[in-house]
Amino acid sequence: MKIALVCDTWNPEGGGLERYVAQLVPRLERRGHEAHVVAFRAAPAHRFGRLHLVEAPAGRLNRARAVERALPALGADVVHDTGVGWTYDVLQPLAGARMANHRRAFASLPALQRWRRRARPALWRWRREVRELERRQYRGSDGLVIACSSMVARDLAALHGVADERIRRVSNGIDVDRFDPGRCAELRSPARAALDVDPATAVILFSAYNPRLKGLGPLLRAGAKMIRGGVRLRIVAIGGEPDAALRADIASLGLGSAYSHLGDIADPISCYAAADAFALPTYYDAGSLTALEACACGLPVVTTRHNGVAEHFTHGRDGFVIDHADDVAALAQSLEQAITPGTRQRMGAPARALAIANDAERNADGVVAAYRDALTRRTDPRKPA
Repeated sequence: MKIALVCDTWNPEGGGLERYVAQLVPRLERRGHEAHVVAFRAAPAHRFGRLHLVEAPAGRLNRARAVERALPALGADVVHDTGVGWTYDVLQPLAGARMANHRRAFASLPALQRWRRRARPALWRWRREVRELERRQYRGSDGLVIACSSMVARDLAALHGVADERIRRVSNGIDVDRFDPGRCAELRSPARAALDVDPATAVILFSAYNPRLKGLGPLLRAGAKMIRGGVRLRIVAIGGEPDAALRADIASLGLGSAYSHLGDIADPISCYAAADAFALPTYYDAGSLTALEACACGLPVVTTRHNGVAEHFTHGRDGFVIDHADDVAALAQSLEQAITPGTRQRMGAPARALAIANDAERNADGVVAAYRDALTRRTDPRKPA
């Protein structure tokens, strides 16, 4: 098959969505398919022959129209859109339902900030645009939709009436050869030395490009609670920088050297190697790749039920799942269990097995199966056009 894979940005070293697309392309090629990427932006160091850049107009609706105009010239058998436009055979909203994501993001804000944002005309314009984009994506098309979790499938049904027969559930996957406990064991001593932590100090890793949405605030409040209780702790965050309001909250906690933000890390394997546990107390995540990467490295993971990946966890066996990010007491309790001596050894094998069950190869198989279903629907006269 000739596949047009539509994304906003092509950058194998970017955030979760960008890295997912970059790992899918070679796997499609190895399965004998011809994968073309259609994007508005690309990292210069990673451009390649089947990358097709489209000029990016202002506004999501205009960008969707630009993609719609560009696709016919490519002559693809299957159009696979990751959430940019409404012209597709297979739509895979990697960020989940945008309005569900937005509502949970709002819940992460203090009350005063929520009030201020609601008063901004820009927010109302954004909401109108997103509602129209999603209306066209889900109600203006009969294409198939890949949901990376049952949570996303429920959101799509509740918000947009997407029928279950249009949905294919394909869990996100990661490269379990790259994220490997053996490699982490080799890197652990130098990685911890680079962080200047002694053997008695537990390291909790956090990784996100949107630290507010993904729960950095609750994590640090839980960490402060644990430290007051006598736990020797270091919280290490990588990825996007906190916004000004979150930085002020962090400063008020007085964590000092117990918290450090390392910024964007091209290869985070050394960070996983240094860690004793991984925490992502997210307000919303369609299906966290970083949580799966941590599992693949054999780390106990603490997250919330608003993370699609949490559907795969058995609480206390291969991960810890709390109900809400703002339940700091429950978060601190789960974190203390996660860093208890012996927990990593006990949970390492089940966590690794969970990651293997959700690896990038199985994900690619599921995506290709959706392509075939989409082609069958298009050619079968019994299916609606």
